[in-house]
Amino acid sequence: MLTQIEDAIVDRIGTKLGATAGMVAVQKGAEGIPHPAVYVSTEEGSFKEITPVSFNQEVKIFVDVIFSNLASEGERRKGVYLILQGIIQTLLLQKLDLAIKPLKPTRWRNVTTEEFREKGLIVYSLELATSFVITKLDDEEVADLLTVGFNYYLKPGDDVVDASDTVTL
Repeated sequence: MLTQIEDAIVDRIGTKLGATAGMVAVQKGAEGIPHPAVYVSTEEGSFKEITPVSFNQEVKIFVDVIFSNLASEGERRKGVYLILQGIIQTLLLQKLDLAIKPLKPTRWRNVTTEEFREKGLIVYSLELATSFVITKLDDEEVADLLTVGFNYYLKPGDDVVDASDTVTL
């Protein structure tokens, strides 16, 4: 479910704010990224028991916005505020066609480092929360969860699978 939530957020931001948001992808934080983009990552979760075999899993999702404007700090702030507010409105109370509680923004903050500032970048991090119910699975179903399929594409942007693997963890 975590991957589905991240992917659905990336898709919604990309669809609704595509040209404005720039590149949108799943990745933790902004470190080492020298260009404007929007990154989504789920970084924290907690559980509350509902029944002896089911729990409500609450998750925190972060949307990191990197914006560039070489003119001035003021211009960078104006630009990042517009993108941040657009993302908040795009995700506010969305269920993303998933069995989750509606997304709720919980906080945002400026996380710009001196290194980014020197490059004319500003970085803001938006925190969202949602939850969903998980139920105990039998051993066979758990084993199925640990099987991952990989597709390999030799040409960037190509939609033809050149090779594939199945890995059991």
